[in-house]
Amino acid sequence: MEKMTKMTARLSKLCAYCYIYNLFLTLLNGKELPELAKSGRNIALLGLFCPFFWFSLFSGADSSTILFNAIHSGIVFLLGVVIMLVSLKQNNKK
Repeated sequence: MEKMTKMTARLSKLCAYCYIYNLFLTLLNGKELPELAKSGRNIALLGLFCPFFWFSLFSGADSSTILFNAIHSGIVFLLGVVIMLVSLKQNNKK
């Protein structure tokens, strides 16, 4: 059971939604702004290197599947960039 918990913890670091959840927790707890920039960066990178998109692209999946995964990855990437830019802009005001 302990191995399963460790494996799940490692896999959760590869999920953009876990970073988004942690970002909301950071916002609610009123923590430091540079943490938000780091979370935004991680979310953007996970959106860019999304394994679902790249696997469907290189495996020869239908164009609709590739398009769906590309749109989803693009939204996650843009969300991460927006979070990062807003955080950095707020940090520069202080």
